[in-house]
Amino acid sequence: MFDCKVAYYVNDNIQHFPPVHRLQTKLPGPIIVRGKKILGYIQENYPEIAKRTFFIRNRRKAKKFLKQHQMRVVVYPAFQTLNFGLSVEIFHGGLSDKRYLENAFISMYDLVLFPGEKSRDKVEKAGLLTHVVESEVIGYPKFDPLINDSLSYEPLFNNGKPTVLYAPTWISMAKEGATAHRFSKYGESSLPLWGVKLLKYMPESVNFIVKFHALVHEDGNSINKQMENYVTEHGLQDRIKILYADNILQYMDQADVMISDISSACYEWFHFNRPIIYANPDPVHYQPSDDISSNTFAWQAGDVINKDDDIAKFINSNLAADNHKEKRNNIFHYSIYKPDGYATDRQADTITKLLSKNEDIPYHKFSRICALKHFWRNLKMQLVLKRKVDKLEGL
Repeated sequence: MFDCKVAYYVNDNIQHFPPVHRLQTKLPGPIIVRGKKILGYIQENYPEIAKRTFFIRNRRKAKKFLKQHQMRVVVYPAFQTLNFGLSVEIFHGGLSDKRYLENAFISMYDLVLFPGEKSRDKVEKAGLLTHVVESEVIGYPKFDPLINDSLSYEPLFNNGKPTVLYAPTWISMAKEGATAHRFSKYGESSLPLWGVKLLKYMPESVNFIVKFHALVHEDGNSINKQMENYVTEHGLQDRIKILYADNILQYMDQADVMISDISSACYEWFHFNRPIIYANPDPVHYQPSDDISSNTFAWQAGDVINKDDDIAKFINSNLAADNHKEKRNNIFHYSIYKPDGYATDRQADTITKLLSKNEDIPYHKFSRICALKHFWRNLKMQLVLKRKVDKLEGL
């Protein structure tokens, strides 16, 4: 049924889909999704891709499907694996300063594709790079459409005012009984502290776009709902837009300045060579750092909001002058390899080479070899590498 022997395995999170969407244009294999939310999203927005998208939540049934169609490579945009065939990690948030890449799970893949030197260096500093089977630094495919001038959209504003974009990360709450947040002790999202305040103190002379992370949900009395209510109650709909969307690219393209916190969005924004401002989730504990393992490494590239008065002050000053340009561009080129519009091609070529090394092995023999590899990798990860990561400072 499928000529392409590369499959994709995606969680029920629409922000995991953009990296898969880019790659599947070059390697059009079946896409297994683990939730009906993302299935519906693909069916509505990408009907052609939906024809080879399958909702299979059960892992055993997913592996049965892959074996039935003799898939040899499975691509993952997040840290997970079916322990089937050749596993490839392409990341959906590999640029982030969160303690995300410092994960023993990175040893489970046959190929890891890093967006830039910084990501690779973070893994090496954590003592995990030597345990990665094979890796390549290939760039950031998500932004190829921007670089290739193929981005198309309807602008949100046509009033001639400058536009500010706010792109906070999601709120990673600690599990019940835990003593720390998932990625860092004091959290990563600026939403709880700054969400409503940014609406309140945003200068009237600018347009304001708020683009929520896909893991911020549209319900309850959450901070995002409070923000929506604030805009409605104060009649600000003409100059403030609050959005839930999978891909931030078109909103970045419309903005003159972006506000974020501890997120991959900061590094994505560097493509535009425009000023960035950081809203500090915890002014008492966080400050900019030049340590690549710090969750505030990117903060060297812009002003940091620590108090209410900083909001309008930094918006106006950054619209007037780009004082952090040199540092921002240095971090950009360290973090993202060759922003030339061909990252997707490099990604596809590297996966194709991996596939070609194994495509002549009879399928039953290939399956047995891969299953044995996954067994030993998993054993090593559980008994050795997880303990190694747990001992890292700050985790």
